[in-house]
Amino acid sequence: MHKTKSIFKSNEFIQFIRITLLLVLIGYLIFRTLYSLGFFIEEIHCGAEQTVIKNDKEYLVSDIGYRFDNAYGRTQEKAFEGKYSIKLTPEEQYGMTITFDLPRDDEEMEASVWCYENRISTDTSGYAFIVATVGDKFWKGEYVATEQKKGWRRLSIKFTVPKGEYTKPIVIYCWNNTKNIVYFDNMTIKRKNYWKYFKE
Repeated sequence: MHKTKSIFKSNEFIQFIRITLLLVLIGYLIFRTLYSLGFFIEEIHCGAEQTVIKNDKEYLVSDIGYRFDNAYGRTQEKAFEGKYSIKLTPEEQYGMTITFDLPRDDEEMEASVWCYENRISTDTSGYAFIVATVGDKFWKGEYVATEQKKGWRRLSIKFTVPKGEYTKPIVIYCWNNTKNIVYFDNMTIKRKNYWKYFKE
């Protein structure tokens, strides 16, 4: 009788292990399928159309609620879409800035923005950039257009933050490194975010 009970318990345990492994395998296959379909890719769009005031400071607001710093250059003088863009000058060079968390080891991101350069100077040195940084340990910038439309140029970057110990967050921003006026509009960012469906 005792031996029969032991065999029964052993069979139950083996069956439990099999079911557990099967569920883990099914979960992994579902995760990989959703991952390959871009289910965990978060897209952030900011067109300078919406702002919010917090602690006496004005921020741009993306379509899904992310705040962008440096809204002071917001203008109706020119826009790629909508009514507004961010105007950067040789004196005010930085704008449309978004700050994320500390980078993970597998942090991969893409970002793009449309820019329009209004030449007010004969000095042709310098460029309009889209930039990603992590403190002074990582910098990625691009000024070569991937697309052009009605005088506007699309700047794009794609990057993976190298493995390392970081104490500063990922920051993406626009930089006017010219002697002219440059308008920036319609920034788009794509990044992996496994928790995007659980945000408040």
